[in-house]
Amino acid sequence: MFFYVLIVIIIVSLGVIAYIFLKKVPKAVAVNSKATPMVKQLQVKRKILEERLDRRFKGTLDKSLLFLKPLGRLIISKSKNWYQRLIELEEKYRHKTLKSSFKDKVDKQQFTNQLLTEAETLAKLGKYAEAEKKYIEILQVDNKNTIAYKGLGKLYLEQKDYEHAKETFEFLLNLNDQDSSVYRSLGEIASDKGDLKKAQQELQRSLELDSTDISSYLDLSEVYLNLDEPEQAFEIISRAASIEPNNPKVLDFLIEVSIIVRDKGAALKAFSQLKEVNPENQKLSEFKEVIEKL
Repeated sequence: MFFYVLIVIIIVSLGVIAYIFLKKVPKAVAVNSKATPMVKQLQVKRKILEERLDRRFKGTLDKSLLFLKPLGRLIISKSKNWYQRLIELEEKYRHKTLKSSFKDKVDKQQFTNQLLTEAETLAKLGKYAEAEKKYIEILQVDNKNTIAYKGLGKLYLEQKDYEHAKETFEFLLNLNDQDSSVYRSLGEIASDKGDLKKAQQELQRSLELDSTDISSYLDLSEVYLNLDEPEQAFEIISRAASIEPNNPKVLDFLIEVSIIVRDKGAALKAFSQLKEVNPENQKLSEFKEVIEKL
């Protein structure tokens, strides 16, 4: 009789574990554990969930099997092994399903493009957690998708999560260390954190790789101003203006820097160009007044 009771208890316990597993285990499956900070996050979340389920299961058994402690320990041990086996099978099945679901590269590209569009839309709406899930879903299929990594990096940067943003962009350098936009992003992170010298180095590297990147010129010029090197800032923003002479943002900043270095000629020239390309600019009257006093 006792043997049958033992069998029933084991079956019920395994049933409870299977139910909790199917209900609670996250659908996201980690890819290449050394690949990204995002995967590390998934692993941490999974570990927390496993520990939580383990505590819940132990608590339930402790209450119901106080009179059979040795038997309880045996059930816990066997059940935990079975639970781990379920996790392994679940991961194996999901990886297999993802890989077999694409008949060719076209299907895979269409799938990732759709998810990228959804992730970018969610990010613009400020739904960062949902956007992050979409990017990670892409990386489950293609763990070298640079667009998804960049999207994640920008997502973290937008939330001022500088640690994960930095890890993400630094990992991108392992995939391609000639990507100027990655250095620009690292420069932005360093600047936001107050490490201006590091920001200067990253932005200079960005411009070495792409001398037409206006965003890097603007960022670097601002960094030089914050380093109290206005002449350097003027040189950099002047180079940007020579590349895009009708860019209102560049002209606006060039006027400001020209005023700081007291170059009235440069300020007047930039003012005339800005007035022509953006006559509705509300700062024009203010600029004119300040320039006349130089």
